Amino acid sequence: MQATITTGKRFWLSILFFLSGAAALIYQLAWQRLLVFYTGSDTMSISLIVTAFMSGLGIGYLYGGKLADRSAPDRNLRFFVLAEFGILLFALFSKVILYDGLYVIVPATSSPIVLYVLLFLVLLVPTFLMGVSLPVLSKAFHFGALADQARFIGHLYFVNTLGAAVGAFITGVFLVRILGYEHTILVGAVLNGCCALGALLLGRSVAPALEGHARLSAPRPAPLVLSKRFVLWCGHYALSGFAALTMELIWFRVLGSLIKSVAITFSILLTIYLGCMAVGTYVGTRIAKRRSVEAVERLFLQAQILLYIYTGLAFIVFVALLGHWAPIDFLWDYFRSYEPDLTPRILLSTHVLVPLVLMSPPTFLMGLSFSLSQALLQDKFEEVGRKVGWLQFVNIVGSALGACWVTWFGFEVFGTAVLLKVIVALGCCYVVALYLRGQASKVMVGTFAAALVAVVILLPGTDKFWLRLNGLEDPDRFLIDENGSGLSIVKLMEREGEQVGVVFANGLGQSRMPYRTDPTHIDLGAIPVLLHPDPEAVAVVGMGSAGTLYGAAARPQTKTLVCFEIMSNQPKVLRDYADRVNDAAIHRVLDDPRLNTVVNDGRYELRVGEARYDIIEADALRPNSAFSGNIYSAEYFALVRDRLKPKGWVVSWCPTPRVLSTFCSVFPHVAYSDGLLLIGSMEPIVLDWTLLDARLADPFTKEHFQRADIDIASQIEPFKASLRVIDPSTHVGGGVNTDLFPKDEFELPYSDELIKRKLGLD
Repeated sequence: MQATITTGKRFWLSILFFLSGAAALIYQLAWQRLLVFYTGSDTMSISLIVTAFMSGLGIGYLYGGKLADRSAPDRNLRFFVLAEFGILLFALFSKVILYDGLYVIVPATSSPIVLYVLLFLVLLVPTFLMGVSLPVLSKAFHFGALADQARFIGHLYFVNTLGAAVGAFITGVFLVRILGYEHTILVGAVLNGCCALGALLLGRSVAPALEGHARLSAPRPAPLVLSKRFVLWCGHYALSGFAALTMELIWFRVLGSLIKSVAITFSILLTIYLGCMAVGTYVGTRIAKRRSVEAVERLFLQAQILLYIYTGLAFIVFVALLGHWAPIDFLWDYFRSYEPDLTPRILLSTHVLVPLVLMSPPTFLMGLSFSLSQALLQDKFEEVGRKVGWLQFVNIVGSALGACWVTWFGFEVFGTAVLLKVIVALGCCYVVALYLRGQASKVMVGTFAAALVAVVILLPGTDKFWLRLNGLEDPDRFLIDENGSGLSIVKLMEREGEQVGVVFANGLGQSRMPYRTDPTHIDLGAIPVLLHPDPEAVAVVGMGSAGTLYGAAARPQTKTLVCFEIMSNQPKVLRDYADRVNDAAIHRVLDDPRLNTVVNDGRYELRVGEARYDIIEADALRPNSAFSGNIYSAEYFALVRDRLKPKGWVVSWCPTPRVLSTFCSVFPHVAYSDGLLLIGSMEPIVLDWTLLDARLADPFTKEHFQRADIDIASQIEPFKASLRVIDPSTHVGGGVNTDLFPKDEFELPYSDELIKRKLGLD
């Protein structure tokens, strides 16, 4: 190996690129949250954010590769320093750009294409600079042997991905909870600053060696030849990016449902995904060092095939063992249950062990494949940067296509189970390659092909797949509808000697049917409507079982009833349940001519819409669910306050003291029922229970509740004592939730027993 950095300096370079990776994930998670306020938090909008983020990275990789090959090593190190400083500068102003500017000032758009272009342009500078960093750093130092250069690239990818895993973990589990999003971004900026200054100092310390190798980088390198071999490698990188994002979305949908996601779930799953990939990359660099080119190619192809086989086989075995293997019977029971459980045993099993079983071998093999592919690809020093840049670019293109295809088409048309079969079948491409390259006997090739076919056949179909993953055996007790917006399920279960339908959205229990078995949601909808003098226009954010909506539809004076529901399949699964058990109340509310169901993020629709309402209410949402902070923040309450008609009311569930304090910081007039119900207004609130009793005698209202077999007068009676007008100034000392510091959302553990008690589910 020719003159290059010493082992000690290489260690410090590794630390710097590790910090760069950590900062990148801090930004990705924080900026995505800031952008959600503008785009909405539905799956389509989030996929556009991710795609825009990746697009900038891809362009950065492509340009960075060209820049690296036409620059001397010392200049490439300076480019890395400038990239880190550029990211730092954007980060310092990112809250102003993404929240104060984009969210507060820029008008919303309903066009996905316009939204993507806007997001792409907003994120282009920092993501472009992130993409530039790997190619330029890959040629910031020169190694005598190309094999060593390839291992250096693999090593850089390893430390950067490991840093990304750590960044994902500390952001979701610690930083946002302690600092909020705005100051979490500043932590990323500090890390970028350390990278830039550290690389600057490192460059000065190795300047003589770098200058000595300046002549090795031609200012105008020959054009990169797109040989058949290189084009095939580009095809692999595009396919692997497509498959990796598809698998990631499948894993995260399945695991999110099984785990019953809370705010920290995504960060933990992303940590496992990236961490295992990083370990695989490291192992790949070690293996490539000791093997011939032919052996590396054979191992690479076998790793690809095993990746696809294991991905499907793990699900086959896991689904088959559930309910039939005593050591994991507690998981079978948990998957059937209603509430998230954050006790150590369940938390460790669902957030760590199960994800490791399903994800770690495939993601390890993804990382391994990157290092092995670099060992096979890098054959000319003058092309190192462009090859890294091109291949990462096409990988990003494949990833972006995978994200869009799965979200907009795959889940919608195939569903998770069939989509998994399709992805596993892609492994056949590598079986063909293994055969054509003569890297295995016909027996081995046939074995691999047979294994892939068997896995595709044995993977259960959609209904059985989700039935067992929800802890049930009897398909007659299970209703499901899955599409791009999410997973909507009703489980028919026994409760106190009668059959009830329990509604689940993406694995989380929402409410029960028939409505008389779930008085809390009926009361949340009915009491404000029955107390309000003239609730002509009512809006409800969230559908669930439509119990809150049913309560809110109780007055004939209501002419407009709007329900904002983020999951487009929720009404369908409710209708399927109503048809099966002949529940007239559900049909009544869903077929109500006054009802307009708007499928989108409720906060987004209220922000962009012009309609004004007499009552706006958000259905009960757990305070530690992902994105729950968006409807418990001071900014949200101020937004809905501004969408009220004169004398209008905002209604909220009150699951924590901080929600009470936040609510009271926005409204000058508040009525409160301990730990359950909040009513806020800009004008005095009158709680006239005599008038409420008279309204209950109205024939329309009377028949409305009788149809659901609800004794509404008895249900409401306790509220006559507990619901009272309070002085908001006496309840503002408990801290507040804000958009950028949703404290309740990240405050763990949250007592599931408290939630059960408030929702009447104990």
